Amino acid sequence: MPAHAPATRSEVENVLRCGAPRAVPLFLPAVYEHKAAFIKSTPSAIARDANLLTRAVLAEYEALQSDALAIGVDVYNLEAEACGCTVTFYEGDDTSIPGIKPGNHIVHVGDDLTAARVPNPLTDGRMPVNLAAARAVRRAVGDDYWVRGALSGPFSLAISLVGAEELFVACLDQPEWVRSCLDYCGRIIRTFARAYIDAGVELIVFDSQASPELLSPPMYEEFVLPVTQDFVAWAATQGVRDVPLIIGGNTTPIADLLCRTGANNLLCDFTGDFDEWAAIAGAHGRAWRRNISPRLIESASPENIYAVARAEAQRGRDIPGFIMGTAVVPFGTPTDHILAVKQACLDARR
Repeated sequence: MPAHAPATRSEVENVLRCGAPRAVPLFLPAVYEHKAAFIKSTPSAIARDANLLTRAVLAEYEALQSDALAIGVDVYNLEAEACGCTVTFYEGDDTSIPGIKPGNHIVHVGDDLTAARVPNPLTDGRMPVNLAAARAVRRAVGDDYWVRGALSGPFSLAISLVGAEELFVACLDQPEWVRSCLDYCGRIIRTFARAYIDAGVELIVFDSQASPELLSPPMYEEFVLPVTQDFVAWAATQGVRDVPLIIGGNTTPIADLLCRTGANNLLCDFTGDFDEWAAIAGAHGRAWRRNISPRLIESASPENIYAVARAEAQRGRDIPGFIMGTAVVPFGTPTDHILAVKQACLDARR
């Protein structure tokens, strides 16, 4: 493993706030279901057991020594499940990723959601599993390391609750109801976020269903931008200054809108335009992460992965707020493939 200690809290915060570039770019691989592989378990097993999840996260920490951790496996399911959606899990040696059961949507277009129930993170669904793991990991790694609790973004949660086709049609036919639905999702997310904060960890928001590959930029601006801005503003009132917002796919068409959310750690996925992202994020003073392709990470040689990652790290090494990462690491990816990206960060200035 490359001999380099993880960044301290202050070093991470300096990058997120676009301070002077580090000698070594931050290394933030996206490890979720692959956590299970570090303890020879499965995504379904660790997603339902706080002790297994804790072990898996700490094993990830020991194996990769990345600059932050995320508490989460199937990161888009927890809030919807706590509301009443059914999640499909897999038994035995099946390493499939848990998912919302098709057609199992509990909110219908037109429902009055003004007084709809908000789950209790301490008792409902698997929220307590993530929270227990968050507390345990925080105790194990100490306070000077960045640990983030995974949250669904508002549009992705709305799709889980309502269904994709139904929600997209409602955006055209019943926009006011969609806004009320997103407001409900915002209440759920804030409640879960507050529980993570109480557990002593930071936050990370995933909203890839709002990618421009699925939702047009004008619709993102109309529906998703306001509720995301509200969440980031609320987080600031809770003492949270740094909010990562992760939307996969080619987000270049909405890069300016993402910067306007107020979130200060954004994602330029491997399909995004590096130069456009650098210009837009720089104009807004936003940190951003450049991803390496998951297919490359999974199947290329460590030497090829290193070459691609080093070229990207060298492009970004002098950009304030630049972060080097990966798209979601597939389950079972060899550890030396991931560490090749870390080594590329270490060698970025050579």
